[in-house]
Amino acid sequence: MLRKAFIALSWLAALGAAALGAIHGITQASTTSATASIAIAGALGAILIGSFAHRPPFVVSTTAAFAVAVIAASRIIEHRSTSSASPTVELLLLASQVGLVIGLLLIVRRRLLGQLTNVLTDGIIVGLGAWVLVWIFLIQPSLALTSNTPAITAIQSATLGVAMIVLFLLATLLFSNTAPSAPVAFLGLAVSLGLVGIILRSVIVRTDAHLSASTINASFLIAFALAGASFLHPNIRHINSGAISRSTAPLMTRLMTTTVSLIAPIIVLAITDPHDSTDRWVRTVSVIVLAAAVMLRVIQSVRLNATTQDTLVRNALTDSLTGLPNRILMLEHIEKAIHSSWKTSQRPTVLFIDVDRFKSINDSLGHSTGDAILTEVARRLTSAISPHATVARIAGDEFVVLDSTTESPTQSVVLAERILDALRDPMKGNAGDMFVTASIGVAYAVPNLRLSAEDLMQHADTA
Repeated sequence: MLRKAFIALSWLAALGAAALGAIHGITQASTTSATASIAIAGALGAILIGSFAHRPPFVVSTTAAFAVAVIAASRIIEHRSTSSASPTVELLLLASQVGLVIGLLLIVRRRLLGQLTNVLTDGIIVGLGAWVLVWIFLIQPSLALTSNTPAITAIQSATLGVAMIVLFLLATLLFSNTAPSAPVAFLGLAVSLGLVGIILRSVIVRTDAHLSASTINASFLIAFALAGASFLHPNIRHINSGAISRSTAPLMTRLMTTTVSLIAPIIVLAITDPHDSTDRWVRTVSVIVLAAAVMLRVIQSVRLNATTQDTLVRNALTDSLTGLPNRILMLEHIEKAIHSSWKTSQRPTVLFIDVDRFKSINDSLGHSTGDAILTEVARRLTSAISPHATVARIAGDEFVVLDSTTESPTQSVVLAERILDALRDPMKGNAGDMFVTASIGVAYAVPNLRLSAEDLMQHADTA
């Protein structure tokens, strides 16, 4: 019952956010008006109530509260300021976007199973590409129309660039393969409207832009109310949950977004000319930084592909339970040992080891006990052989030992006896200590007898 009440309250707050923004915009109210105070206090109160009632991840609550408080403070300070642009206001807006980037990065890392570095690099490429477009079409044309100092202009530019990274991370979060929910949608709309407010605020500095401050404030206030509504919904506690399976949707979205963010600035830079030396300098530095980010992303992709390939090869050639080589890899080792033996007096010995009554152990004591027995057998076999010998698990309860340094069948028998001795001590299990025995077949590669790896292993199996 309480859950349904919170869900209804969440949707009611979301609808109230739209009404509140409309009232604020129509009445041309200021940032310190009653509607603004209700939106700010309501958002912070809802975040506080939702944090205690639903226990969302700490990073989500902290990020939302920080962004709402900082942006609200910037709007209030700007309303009371006599200058058109205050360094304090610009720094607060920049801090709000940096906080959102950090929070979204932590959430995206969890939902995409730890791909933080790749996502961050893609976000930087998107942010830099968007910043180049913002500089060419918005900031540079307005430099002659505003009295802002270079420092304020630089902070505004950085804020817009970081805001584009926020937008990219938000898209990655929304298109992730976890189940969509109302809190994710509310927070997505809240962040998007906050970005709209920042962009509108940048546009308003141009003399030909007829936008009132209440229009900008309305987008921020709706964003505040939606953020509060998301925390009233019970599903906010699952917003940081990682995906169980990986789909291609988030990867394709990231690829398309990053590609467009890279190609669009290149096209614009190619068809437009710099207006002055400052414009030329900014374009040059932006292209260099963007190229460095792309190079870093390529290096990351190459390393990731190499690591993935190594993992796939290792998984294909090793046993997942014991970590020992599997049948395919052991046959390769035997083939190499046979080929090398023609040059020396040493001949390879293959031992085929079959754990006795293993099926009965599995059926009576369970598969977990059986797995523990196999793991212990693998450990003892590895400890019993010499460093240049190899142990492999080729089937359920079947192991193979290869020693390529034996010089006579007698040494092969000694090796088999050493392995039997290693298995004589009892093994610990869930039902107590157990004695496990094994049957061993021995095959010795006789000189002048051409045998393949399969033949030698087959002889050991039937011995």
